[in-house]
Amino acid sequence: MATREPATGTGPADAARDTAHPAPHRDRVPGWLITVGLFGAPAAWSVQSLLDVGLSGYACYPKDEPLATPIWSGLSIALAGANVVALLVCVIAGVVAFVAYRRSGAERPGSAHHLLESGDGRTRFLALAGVLTSVLFVVAVAFETVQAIVGLPCHG
Repeated sequence: MATREPATGTGPADAARDTAHPAPHRDRVPGWLITVGLFGAPAAWSVQSLLDVGLSGYACYPKDEPLATPIWSGLSIALAGANVVALLVCVIAGVVAFVAYRRSGAERPGSAHHLLESGDGRTRFLALAGVLTSVLFVVAVAFETVQAIVGLPCHG
């Protein structure tokens, strides 16, 4: 009678167990950190834009006819304040995303091209996307802040 040798780990279950997770540093970066870093700046810009349009729209066009001056004397200050708060939130989101990127920076060895082909380093990719998104929205909010401070709220 022939004896059978034990399996050497060549089955699908063994291969799945031996394969490393594509995001091995996901435990170093909590999900909320990635979420804030990735979506904080776009959310701040959205709220800021809605406040700017809503406040200046009502202050300058309360009825059918546009006004030459807003109905609120402190409209420019309120708009500038909302824009500065949005700018701070965008910067904070960028810092949070950068912290997440630093924590997951050594997630997988290799260049960006190698990681794109293999699909590894998801946590690092999301963190870097958050950094780039935050920079983009800091620029957008900064331009809108300058317009709110320097520009005329009503052009009637």
